[in-house]
Amino acid sequence: MRILLSYLLLFRAIIQACRTPRVQALGLICMLIALLQALVFSLIEGWGLVDAFYFAVVSMATVGYGDLAPETRLGKLLAIGFLMIGIGVFVLTVSSIAQVILKHLEEGEARNDLIRRRSGRK
Repeated sequence: MRILLSYLLLFRAIIQACRTPRVQALGLICMLIALLQALVFSLIEGWGLVDAFYFAVVSMATVGYGDLAPETRLGKLLAIGFLMIGIGVFVLTVSSIAQVILKHLEEGEARNDLIRRRSGRK
């Protein structure tokens, strides 16, 4: 039961993080980069939009399954550029979410400590 409560608190903190203007702006920038990259690779590499978007997201998240890779010289060069920008923005987005989650969890801990002190428990 305790682990379920922990996951519930984490999920609530993630939702709260996604409501902050900074995370929303960074998420929008990530999405725009991925969409632009998908359009470019769809045209250059001849991939479908879904495959190109999948490649963009998987690459930005540094997962890189290897099932799709640019074959043209221009595609490879553009992939390098997109990755340098995309990975940086993606990491910044994830770290911003983590900061909000940690702040939310710390506030919850402080609140619990205050309740324990008032009730005389340790």
